[in-house]
Amino acid sequence: MQPLSVPPTDADHVLGRLDARVVIVEYGDYDCPHTRRAHGYLLQLLEESAGELTLVFRQFPLRHIHQNAQKLAELAQAIAEPGTFWAAHRALMAERRMSLEVAERVLTGLGLGVAQLAAKSDAAALSVQADVDRGLRDGVHSTPSFFFNGAPHDGHYDIETLRSQIAQAPERAG
Repeated sequence: MQPLSVPPTDADHVLGRLDARVVIVEYGDYDCPHTRRAHGYLLQLLEESAGELTLVFRQFPLRHIHQNAQKLAELAQAIAEPGTFWAAHRALMAERRMSLEVAERVLTGLGLGVAQLAAKSDAAALSVQADVDRGLRDGVHSTPSFFFNGAPHDGHYDIETLRSQIAQAPERAG
């Protein structure tokens, strides 16, 4: 992987402040058990950080491996309101096994209309593809893939490795 080509903006899914000491950009796939496992570590790190850490999530559905990846990414991407997106994101990532049925149950349980989200699939698909295109330019090939203040991390994602990456993150530009 190479350094992040497009820095995060308010147009991304941002949990925290973009001016935080460390901004983690994650490319992930809701149908990927590794992405879902890493999410628990990320939540723990966010809790420990006292506001000095921000998470940005970008869609990177591994369509060639996970049959539901694209549809799951589109459903999540169709959620416009940030607080609602992050509630859905957390709930989807907390599932041990993922399927469209599980995702629909989770989203319905949060009061989201799956049919209304699906009706936005054309726009959501374009947005997902924009994330995928950015990821490909950055050399992303698997999920989860992380960038710490723009510097790539393509490897282990256990809690200690992620803590180490946060500690070693380069200073943020201006």
